[in-house]
Amino acid sequence: MEIDIRDLALRFILGGSSVVACFLVLQLLPWKAFAGIFAAFPAVMVAAVIMAGHFESSERAADIALGASAGMMGCTVCVLVASLGMQYLNKWGLSLLIALVAWLFSSFVFIRLMQGFLERRMEERGRGTAP
Repeated sequence: MEIDIRDLALRFILGGSSVVACFLVLQLLPWKAFAGIFAAFPAVMVAAVIMAGHFESSERAADIALGASAGMMGCTVCVLVASLGMQYLNKWGLSLLIALVAWLFSSFVFIRLMQGFLERRMEERGRGTAP
């Protein structure tokens, strides 16, 4: 695998700038619950899709977006597990560790479910049974 330094630098700048901007919004907004929305901003996903679409293909960008969607659904599971863990275990570190494991596992489950759905849909279109 060959590493393109310009590609890597552009990904770093796009993703890093987005993360910094979200952090600044978190610091500036007085409503911390609302500011938390920006903590989930898909900065890395946006940078990855742009780079894949520009340097590779729309199909590759779509694959990355599909994986990002599964990861974001996994984030919902992660946040729920972390919130419940912190509430009931009263140990934030352990709660975050359990939540990260839940994120990884649920993300894999979501991507398999989404891939299965897309495959069935393509088969139906091939047979002419879908609109």
